[in-house]
Amino acid sequence: LQQEGAWRLPSAGWTETESRTLDELAPWYAIRGARHLLCTDIHRDGMLAGFNLDLYSHLAATVPALAVQASGGVRSLDDIRAAREAGAKGVILGRALLEGRFTVEEALAC
Repeated sequence: LQQEGAWRLPSAGWTETESRTLDELAPWYAIRGARHLLCTDIHRDGMLAGFNLDLYSHLAATVPALAVQASGGVRSLDDIRAAREAGAKGVILGRALLEGRFTVEEALAC
């Protein structure tokens, strides 16, 4: 959730917003040894609207030590390719895979 130019983190079942931003927390975890970050744009989750490429490219640039896994919105193989180009190291395939828009094999080939 982007508010006032900063990525805000929803919590408590997405009913509250954390006071610290993504730009504060992601580096904090990386410094302490985290290597992967699963990041879901909850407004796109299950909507088949495409990934939030701005979010994932921002994360990849801000915290290059973290392997970002994009989640929320994939609808096609082009979205998987675009997420990789934005710096994501992995993607979560939900509804698009369940609906048969592509196969796991096709996704892996991207």
